[in-house]
Amino acid sequence: MTVAENIGYGLRVRNIPKPKIRERVEELLRLIRLDGLETRYPGQLSGGQRQRVALARALAAQPKVLLLDEPFGALDAKVRQELRRWLRRLHDEIRITSVFVTHDQEEALEVADRIVVMNDGKIEQEGTPEKLFENPKTPFVMSFLGDVNTFHGRVQNGRAIFSGMEAALPEDPHANAKAAQAYARPHELDIERSPRNERSLPATVRHVNPAGAVAKIELVLRDQETVVQANLSRERYLELQLRLGDAVFVVPRQLRIFTASLLNSEEQRCVNLCL
Repeated sequence: MTVAENIGYGLRVRNIPKPKIRERVEELLRLIRLDGLETRYPGQLSGGQRQRVALARALAAQPKVLLLDEPFGALDAKVRQELRRWLRRLHDEIRITSVFVTHDQEEALEVADRIVVMNDGKIEQEGTPEKLFENPKTPFVMSFLGDVNTFHGRVQNGRAIFSGMEAALPEDPHANAKAAQAYARPHELDIERSPRNERSLPATVRHVNPAGAVAKIELVLRDQETVVQANLSRERYLELQLRLGDAVFVVPRQLRIFTASLLNSEEQRCVNLCL
């Protein structure tokens, strides 16, 4: 079928009069910015154009709810990004409730008004993209929504101790030591040439990738097992002049800490430390 026939298919099977179908198809062609291409066949369209036609066909019947299940899964990264922006603008125009299923975290954060993160069929957390990204309730949500660095340690006597780093944790003053994990995103790590405070972790530069908007620095901590990544601004990277093998100090600006009891609990909470 042609583009126009595809878009109007759902209306034809509902026996909508032809003039009404033609009017609705023309309206949707303008909406998806493909007017003038109504006589083309699928093989004459790009992947992104075919996805827009499929969306228009779903919208033709004016549904109350639109379900999109991995709609951009077969497209390359650049086309996916363009379609995400287009879909966000389209959604603002047509004001229809949409349920968008995706495994692409960046896609969810960019398109959604609210996100439901599921793990093994259970809801881990629900809320706005900003809330989930900045205040994750569980380790799964923290690690699922973006890159993270993980530090293993313990919490005891109101102190959190990880890989030689310590921080005050008055929320947990108990004397019994509890295993804990701390998470920090790459952009939340600083790199210094000399120790700043008790939260400075000795490390060695293992790899440097300066290409792109940020410089990605891979480091191995003093235990020779824990590998972390720090994302630095171009200015900070040029200032430090980092080279492979350099001895430096990693300083987390923010840590999200989960103790062992929280890790195994259905009612998990996150202690968010701004350092």
